[in-house]
Amino acid sequence: MLDIVRQHHDCEPGRGPTLTSMTLVILVVILYGALNSRGYGRALALGGATAAGAAVVIGKTALPTFYAVSIGVVVILIHRLIKRWRADDDIPAHEPAPGTLPLILLAVWATLVTIAAPALFHGLEVLAPDGDRSALSTGELTTSNIAQIFYLFLGVCVVLFLARFEHAGPELIGLAAGLSTLLSFWRYLSVTFGLPFPEGVFDNSPSFAFIETSAGGGERFRGILSEPSGLAISSLVTIAYMLSRWGQLRGWRRWAALMVAIIATYLASISTSGTFVVAGVVLSVIAALAFLSRIVLLRGALKPAFVLAGCVGVIVSLYVLPLVAVFVEKTVDDKVSSSSFSERSGADSLSYNLFFDTFGLGVGLGSNRPSSFLAAMLSTVGLVGTA
Repeated sequence: MLDIVRQHHDCEPGRGPTLTSMTLVILVVILYGALNSRGYGRALALGGATAAGAAVVIGKTALPTFYAVSIGVVVILIHRLIKRWRADDDIPAHEPAPGTLPLILLAVWATLVTIAAPALFHGLEVLAPDGDRSALSTGELTTSNIAQIFYLFLGVCVVLFLARFEHAGPELIGLAAGLSTLLSFWRYLSVTFGLPFPEGVFDNSPSFAFIETSAGGGERFRGILSEPSGLAISSLVTIAYMLSRWGQLRGWRRWAALMVAIIATYLASISTSGTFVVAGVVLSVIAALAFLSRIVLLRGALKPAFVLAGCVGVIVSLYVLPLVAVFVEKTVDDKVSSSSFSERSGADSLSYNLFFDTFGLGVGLGSNRPSSFLAAMLSTVGLVGTA
């Protein structure tokens, strides 16, 4: 393994439900969302800020904080359906949110494939959640299978809820990503300068292996995420959101957004993750194309300062891009030559083979764990689910 792995959690998994240090926090968040008519979208964002946090541990399975808060969404949707059934016929019903039917079909298809795959492909080798190989067995559903179906169901409910939630806006993304960045920065200040920090509270899930050092003993920073690459991805989301919202905000919020973007950039850089370098380049290209499209297509009003900044950026890029290209090339070469790249590429290769071995049906949610999104979709829910 490229990285030295250490387990880090605040509870030992038992047979029954075990409360964690985040249980009370999540209960408060749910209560806040339930009592505030505008609050449940914010409650979801707060729950999503701690990606490596567990609200409850059941056996060896940890319930992530986001999905714990999402259970409240199911209650809200059921309550709305009951009210609609009891309402008079002359009360107009809302049209279904766009994309409702494909989402429901995805959930149904994924559930059917997960249940049927062990019988259809008995003995087929897959990658278990712990990274080891295991075989599908007729009539056997693992805890991971059940958990992933449950998470998909909750995810569909959240999308349907937010699609018709009048107080849901892009600020929910900023709240989740920005809070995660600030909590990670708080931990950085603790590690660097000894500032008090509740270690193991926001990242208490026993389902993760927490990585902070490389095989050579070099220090890597993960924030409150499970590994440095997770911090890099989270930071990129924060950077993209805060910079795009910067021009729309006013007053202290505008400068606060810029400051959080700077913090996220610094955290991503000290994560020493190749993901940040490659994905950062892709993000920069997308941002540049979006900016140029506004100028060429004249889709929106442009301030002279922005146009001037763009022109200056083009001139500066003539000197900076060659240096960036050398740095990116070195980072990619180092990653490709690492054992981590070989292991992850091997996992993806096995997953693509599973897609063909199952005739495009997939092995079901939670049965296979590759290292990339497309490989995960094709190997678990097949061609239909991916489409």
